[in-house]
Amino acid sequence: MKKGMALICMLLAVLMLAGCNLIGYDEALDGAQVVAKVNDTEITKAEWAAYRDYLASYYQQYYQQYFGITMSLTEDDIAAYGESALEQMIESLVIEDKMEELGISPLGEEDQEAVESYADSMLEFYKMMIRYQNYPDLETVEEEQERLAKEAEAADEATPDEAEPQESAEPVATITDAQLDEMLLNDLTTIGYTRDYFVQNQTASVQSEKLREYTAQDVEVTDEQVKAEFDSKVEKQKTTYDETPTSYATAVNNGQTVYYVPEGYRGVKNLLIKISDEKQSEIDELNSTLTTAKNALDDGQEQLDELNAQDTSEYDEETLAAHEEQIAALTEQVEQAQATIDETQAQLDEVTEAAFAEILPTAEDLLAQVQAGEDFDALIETYGEDTGMTAEPNKTRGYLVCDGLSIYEQAFQDAAMALENVGDVSSELVKTSYGYHILQYATDIESGAVEFTDEIKESIYNEMLSDAQDAAYDAAVTQWVSEASVTTYPKVMK
Repeated sequence: MKKGMALICMLLAVLMLAGCNLIGYDEALDGAQVVAKVNDTEITKAEWAAYRDYLASYYQQYYQQYFGITMSLTEDDIAAYGESALEQMIESLVIEDKMEELGISPLGEEDQEAVESYADSMLEFYKMMIRYQNYPDLETVEEEQERLAKEAEAADEATPDEAEPQESAEPVATITDAQLDEMLLNDLTTIGYTRDYFVQNQTASVQSEKLREYTAQDVEVTDEQVKAEFDSKVEKQKTTYDETPTSYATAVNNGQTVYYVPEGYRGVKNLLIKISDEKQSEIDELNSTLTTAKNALDDGQEQLDELNAQDTSEYDEETLAAHEEQIAALTEQVEQAQATIDETQAQLDEVTEAAFAEILPTAEDLLAQVQAGEDFDALIETYGEDTGMTAEPNKTRGYLVCDGLSIYEQAFQDAAMALENVGDVSSELVKTSYGYHILQYATDIESGAVEFTDEIKESIYNEMLSDAQDAAYDAAVTQWVSEASVTTYPKVMK
């Protein structure tokens, strides 16, 4: 009998035995249905549904964690996750077949040994981590014996003057190294970190890297392409920074790579005489108290305004009494908050005044030295307390300043832009919340495209090469999927 006919007969026998339960639902049979076949491998409905549900759960957790959004899945959402799950599973099977065809899977002996070694090292690392987390004070029998032996040896080597009479320590440890190792492995297994996990993870990583190397073997990026990309980046930033010059300083301060400098920027060096740490601590504490009191005042006043705006004409005696009690309590809260604000503000003004008075003589002396022609960089080196002036490029160039910036306190910004010529220094002390500043107009920042250095060239090359390799890999996978024998059964995916 042919296999196909034998299968039909078997199914008929099953149906006959099922009798009146024919219309019932069998979860196992339903899950065993095939939703897709990729070359010679089948994807069952249960496998597909499990991965679909995993994707849905993953993205629900993602949006909750990073955006605070609770997603309620609709039927359309579930269907979309189902389509995505099937596409990914098909692609994964195609890639597995391709790796077997190319000899990437299974790994060769040398690569497998490296994977095993990696898994062992990772397991030992996580065992160490879990020990410090779960058993920070535990000492094994062997560790205790080693410690006691060292202590005894040290006592024997001590001179009579150094030696102190000590009672011999009795062993107390009960857990051996082997028992601790078993405990750690059990703890790691509980959170899914087994040796097999590390082996499988690293195997997949090595195989994926080899496959990417295969698809990228013919990828090239020329010097001409790199230069064209540099020119394109320059033009994009020119459009942005010429329209909004202040965004250039923001980009630099955020560590972004810049390819173009707009006009109007200068470098300003800062000789800072800082408020003492002691006074600054007092000021910070008072400001914190002030902020808390202001929040309490605003909150209480808002609630009070809402209560006072209510129409109480129809309130019964009990409700009206409760209403008036709330108003009285909130009025007291507002008054207390205002009293705290007044008192704290007075203390803050007093401490702040004392803080500036404390550093004023030093600041005035340094201003006199600067105006007498003393070397500005040397004074910063010796007396400056602005850590931002100790590292390049600020140390040589100064802070980036242009009209309209809001990243500095207004007094600093105004004083920096008031300096007229390169080399000019402050004619008076500049006071901000940090202390007193003496500023120098250090340099004009040359506008236009930055120099096309070897460093920039290498950075753009690496970026373009990575993008081209990713594109080559994606194109190869798309082609492999299109060439594979893939059959799907949409009606089963219901």
